[in-house]
Amino acid sequence: MRILTVFLLSLFSFSAVWAQDEKEQKQNIEKDSYEAYDERPYPATNVPVSEQAADFIALFQESDVGNLRLYAHPDDELPYGYPFAGDEIPEDFYSMFTGEYRELLEDDLAYAYSVYSIKGNEGQHYIMRLPTDKGPNTLVLFDLQGEVMVPVQVLAFAYCQEGYCYQQDSFITDLDGDTDLDILLKFERTMPETEEVMNKNDIMFLQQDNGEYRMVLDNPIEVDPGMYNMKEVNF
Repeated sequence: MRILTVFLLSLFSFSAVWAQDEKEQKQNIEKDSYEAYDERPYPATNVPVSEQAADFIALFQESDVGNLRLYAHPDDELPYGYPFAGDEIPEDFYSMFTGEYRELLEDDLAYAYSVYSIKGNEGQHYIMRLPTDKGPNTLVLFDLQGEVMVPVQVLAFAYCQEGYCYQQDSFITDLDGDTDLDILLKFERTMPETEEVMNKNDIMFLQQDNGEYRMVLDNPIEVDPGMYNMKEVNF
């Protein structure tokens, strides 16, 4: 009888310890799944503020760019091999957008795609592809501030409207020799029938120490925009 009692007590103790271990293990898994965002490889300036922000960041392919040309496609259907297709962003993250982009994404016919995350001076910048009034595949640069995606710059678009076709390409590269990634925008308005360029414009934005971009009003730096060729787009 004594042996049976000891056996039952031992069995109960083992079951209790096993249940406690299982509970702690489950809690640790849940804790790790949430706290993993607070660990490296995130740089100190880009540690996500929450699990949702971490999950959102994970949607983007990190790109160590040195000279990246971005261009849009004017049609809904993308051509094979288009390099900025990206991955569709789940609707759960639409609440992170504001203003016109929030309204666009809440349209049942609109989708957003994560393309690249690129290094900035104060954190990562995020390139997304989404439909806008400038075409179905507009490329836009965003910053993630907390849990809010803040638009920084429209990088590329291609569309036709009222007898003209509009194209903007961008180059993300170092323009002034300080190793920071700057932005060169190149814009053209053309006649689709003759392909005659009606007007064009080049604008440079230099990245500042705080990660913001400042437009170059003059051209104190020696950059020849003609060295950067726009993508030939078939409208």
